Amino acid sequence: MSSIKRRAFYLAIFGAQTFFGLCSPISTATSNDLEAGRLVMTPAGLFPVSNIHLVPEGGRVHHTSKAVHLVDADGGIVHTAPIEDTVHPTSIHQALRLPTLTYSIIPRAFNSGYVAYSYWRNTNPSPISFFSTTLTVPLFPATIDGQLLYLFNGLIPNSFDGILQPVLQFGSSPAGGGNYWAVASWYLVNSNIYFTTPKQVDSGKVITGVMTLTNSTTSGNTTTYNWNSVFSNLPSTSLSISTTEALTYAYEALEIYSVSGASELPRGSTKMSSINIVTQDGRHPNVNWTVVKDKVDGFELVVVKNGSTNGEVDITYP
Repeated sequence: MSSIKRRAFYLAIFGAQTFFGLCSPISTATSNDLEAGRLVMTPAGLFPVSNIHLVPEGGRVHHTSKAVHLVDADGGIVHTAPIEDTVHPTSIHQALRLPTLTYSIIPRAFNSGYVAYSYWRNTNPSPISFFSTTLTVPLFPATIDGQLLYLFNGLIPNSFDGILQPVLQFGSSPAGGGNYWAVASWYLVNSNIYFTTPKQVDSGKVITGVMTLTNSTTSGNTTTYNWNSVFSNLPSTSLSISTTEALTYAYEALEIYSVSGASELPRGSTKMSSINIVTQDGRHPNVNWTVVKDKVDGFELVVVKNGSTNGEVDITYP
């Protein structure tokens, strides 16, 4: 890895803060921590490798107000993580309540993290129950040098303590992968991260990331929402979760790490198209996207069509 790429890698967390906001640090990391492999790059920024969990086939993640449980196909609890209440974020538009790590400042090339994204908040009384986005897997970047790219649509609760997302990635992530495109579903909550095994996909393949509220149940004052994230016709990417929070924010995003120049990105644009959002009452809400982009490095995001039926936002690379 070149010195420029290493410097960019060390500061990848700063890009995550573009999206997640600046949270009170839970620890301080050094370049030695990164090179020793104790921190890894996820769709939520850099996290300790001990907080990364593969969801076994047929398993699910259950998120309550007090803990997150990873449950296997037979109902056995594989892992339990308590919910941390000590995170006090500031806000860019509103910050995700995911613990962040601080790093020494070292010059880097392209900004890392969320460099182009759009978001919309559901203010209707009926919660979001369906969110899908279709895109074409891009060609490989002209230069391959350890970069990590993520493209996805995602859903976030009002508490901003997590995100559910079907993710297209290029490069090696803590979920796996390599110098190719691959898809997996991720659920990032509080300080823990859950994922399915990445499935390699070819450039030019049309893929659709789908998140569906399969059902909800209410007991007393608590409603439990059961969700599934999957890429259509790729069942190995299926991830089921349950949470006591409604998922109210919808996102379309490009996230990058360890990129030192435009040649390490795809060429042209990626169309996040056929965007469909439905609420639990069966209605298509009025969706108007808010756009955030890194114009300094030349990224563009254009809303081609607002709305919750066949919407489109286009992400253009430098």
